[in-house]
Amino acid sequence: MDLGPHHLRMIEAVAATGSISKAAARLNLTQPAVSTMLRRVEGHLGVQLFVRSPEGVVPTPVGEEVATRARAALACIDDLNAALAHRRSDPSPLPMLRIGVQACPPLTRLSEHLDVVSPGARLQLRVDQGGGRIPALLASGALDIGLFQEPVDYTAPPLEGLERLVLVECEPALVGMSSSSPLAARETIDLADLADQDWLDDPLDDGPYPAYFRGVCASAGFQPRVRFWSTDWQIAASLIRSGRAIGIYQPTAAPRDGMAFRRITGDPLGQRVVLVWRPEVEQAAGRLRGIFNDVYMQLVRAQRVYGDWWDEHPEAHPALPVVTP
Repeated sequence: MDLGPHHLRMIEAVAATGSISKAAARLNLTQPAVSTMLRRVEGHLGVQLFVRSPEGVVPTPVGEEVATRARAALACIDDLNAALAHRRSDPSPLPMLRIGVQACPPLTRLSEHLDVVSPGARLQLRVDQGGGRIPALLASGALDIGLFQEPVDYTAPPLEGLERLVLVECEPALVGMSSSSPLAARETIDLADLADQDWLDDPLDDGPYPAYFRGVCASAGFQPRVRFWSTDWQIAASLIRSGRAIGIYQPTAAPRDGMAFRRITGDPLGQRVVLVWRPEVEQAAGRLRGIFNDVYMQLVRAQRVYGDWWDEHPEAHPALPVVTP
């Protein structure tokens, strides 16, 4: 039995929903049909892809890899179908430039300038919550340019045939909390002092950062007690503003009423900002880099905590300027 698109969609749906029944609803199939298909696929592969429990299903390490590769393959299939459909309606379409970006504060302002990146080409933009899928999609040929983040100590797998440039060597993570929290009175906060706090986390970050974050917390003597999960920044901000939770924020996050952003003592958590592109779109990647640099510096200047750190650590951004004149 060869794996086909319907098998890949089933694996991706189960991994994304964490539930056989929810995957079945998403695929317009019955729950027994999905369970049977999954058993057949696991039997064919000779490995267990998911661990079942009364709470749902969780991918095994092999299952996580298969699901990631399935998403990349499905993106190629969907992209091909979309291109063929457009070709039928327009026999001579413009060339397409496909960009994948991890959701981040610069994205909002970056999107205002995307027409400059691809003059004379149709732009296709994909935004992911985490950085896990973008490298896989670049490697598979489904994307031409990728802009994403990765932990500072992360060893990225080689991407053959692609160019890679680190735009920012290190972004220190900030902890966001209610401005009324006693911790907000401090200039920096020891990570260990956050052990008894309730945390908010992103359930859709499929990149290496969640494991990295928990590993750093473990080195500080605790595992973060996550009570809230949200991908919506307004809901997340409301929970943090109320004092119910704290969360990790990128240092370019805009100031918010009722919230305080503080550095973690020693900056134990940090990430790189990476640009990857196919050699044939070198000029477009260069234009995107220039726009990113301008947008990024605007955000650095707007965030006092990061701006101060930025000028104190020129080694973290050798290609970009300091904030102060």
